Amino acid sequence: MGKREKPVKKKKFLPIVIVAIVIVAAVLIAVLVSQGRNSENKGSDVSSNTETEVNDDAISSVEDDETTESGQDGSDEETATGDTDESESGTASESNGDNGNSGSSGSTSSQDKDGSSGTSGNTGTAFSFPYTSSLDELELVAVYNYSGYYIEDGSEDEIDSVAALEVTNLSDQAIEYATITLTADGKELNFEVSLLPAGETALVMEADKQSCSETASFSYGGSEIASLSSLDLCEDQVTVSTDSGAVTVTNISGNDISELRLFYKNQLDTGEYVGGIAYTVKLEDLAAGESQTVYPSHFDPEYGVVMMVRTY
Repeated sequence: MGKREKPVKKKKFLPIVIVAIVIVAAVLIAVLVSQGRNSENKGSDVSSNTETEVNDDAISSVEDDETTESGQDGSDEETATGDTDESESGTASESNGDNGNSGSSGSTSSQDKDGSSGTSGNTGTAFSFPYTSSLDELELVAVYNYSGYYIEDGSEDEIDSVAALEVTNLSDQAIEYATITLTADGKELNFEVSLLPAGETALVMEADKQSCSETASFSYGGSEIASLSSLDLCEDQVTVSTDSGAVTVTNISGNDISELRLFYKNQLDTGEYVGGIAYTVKLEDLAAGESQTVYPSHFDPEYGVVMMVRTY
């Protein structure tokens, strides 16, 4: 009898074990599916923020070495796009609620004349100057050979015969940051322009200091553009005045401002902005009602223009 009872007990125990394993497996599967859905939702949120929010990382800029009214020198830190943490292109999410720029979320586009994505290496559409891209709302006015100081990376190295593109923003929005790709006799040329208001023109030096012949056969490889409805000067928080190379900022907000950045460019006497780059100056601890004066080293006393202000 004893030898027959043991197999009978095993038969009753095994179904219970199997049922328990099935239940545990079902619970684990449900948990994994739930986590997977949450991950997808989070990924969707991140993607949405990346596409719709544009901040300082969308501006190709150089942090200037400013001198304050007290005579202290500020930091001289290069912050061109993709290089350092203050890259004003910059392409990251913006703390709109903290800097008074709640209306500055930008939109991006990447297209050529045929509506296709403007990516590097495209042969693009053959054209002659001046050329208008109706989809990108850009006019490519001309390409010149430029010799002088290279300003696009803040180095101001002396250069000889670097391609410079004259480009006009034909849209009704400001360009926060744009890359434009051309080919000249099969050689790819890249241009980066920041903070170009609607209707304005900039002379932009080639990003890699490449030269080209003005008589080359050109084609348009497309552009990628981050736009803003306007360039905010935070006029409800500060007033900005300029005088012979000095820039004075007064805090009228009623609250202390822990950090503020001024973005500026220089113009020719004919009105075109010089370079695609935008310089930036940082002010710190600007108390309510207080004024601070800085003397940015790149700010032209006669033709320097403050383009945008952001507070943090």
